[in-house]
Amino acid sequence: MSTNTKIFQIYFKEELKQHLDPEFTPLDNTANPRPDLREWYNWDQEHEGILEQNLDYWGFVSWKFKEKTGLHGKQALDFIEKNPGHDVYLFNPCILNEAVFANNWEQGDLHHPNISGIGNDFLKKLGYKDVDVKLMMLDRSRTVFANYVIGNRKFWSGFMDFSRKLFTEAEKDSTFNEDVFGEGKSQYAFDKTLPNFTFLIERLIPTYLELEELDSIGYTHTHDTVPDKYRPIFDEIIALSNLKIAINDYESDELYDIWNYFRHAFLQRNPGILGLE
Repeated sequence: MSTNTKIFQIYFKEELKQHLDPEFTPLDNTANPRPDLREWYNWDQEHEGILEQNLDYWGFVSWKFKEKTGLHGKQALDFIEKNPGHDVYLFNPCILNEAVFANNWEQGDLHHPNISGIGNDFLKKLGYKDVDVKLMMLDRSRTVFANYVIGNRKFWSGFMDFSRKLFTEAEKDSTFNEDVFGEGKSQYAFDKTLPNFTFLIERLIPTYLELEELDSIGYTHTHDTVPDKYRPIFDEIIALSNLKIAINDYESDELYDIWNYFRHAFLQRNPGILGLE
């Protein structure tokens, strides 16, 4: 590749190494000293060392990358190679969520009570004025779940400084500390002990990209690459996702109303469809 790119694939049990992609760089987290911080802990621990490697781009994915995205490592690296010059490349494994929600915060409030309110509180503490995260229309050039983000030095240095402020602000405000780091506050269905922290990080990434006006691009599936679970509804997913892009391109309230009508109609026709995610 002409770009110097490294994608680290995190594993936290030895038996998971068999699932790693040969195009990625294995990252051993079997010690897993801070499971409550999930992958952010690895980002933080590895950040300074990675800066010394003088990479053009880097990022982190889980051992489930192929299972979640349907993509091999070579496909991810080829996408970056064929679309040069962006600050950030997104490989969103939850394309249905992107299509039917305005942003990750709207989706998050369904699963993690008032996570958007915590996000707004954080941004206000940092001096962002007149920002309501739930009002952002974040299309597929901004939206990512599972933190499958490959970025340049500008992104990673900026976002690590930004996200570390969750800790410094929590030290100043006990209520905010409990909201962010309180055990079980996320009410995550698959791990009742998790705090909101990791789910805030997942939502702060798209928000940071928007607030800082970084140049980001999201991988767009085709009928050939989309995971099987989406195939019966793929055309509708793409239509709704394309409408979100048009809303932003034209800053159109009329297009928003059309998208809003059709997303609700789609969800009503397909009860339980969000269970795919």
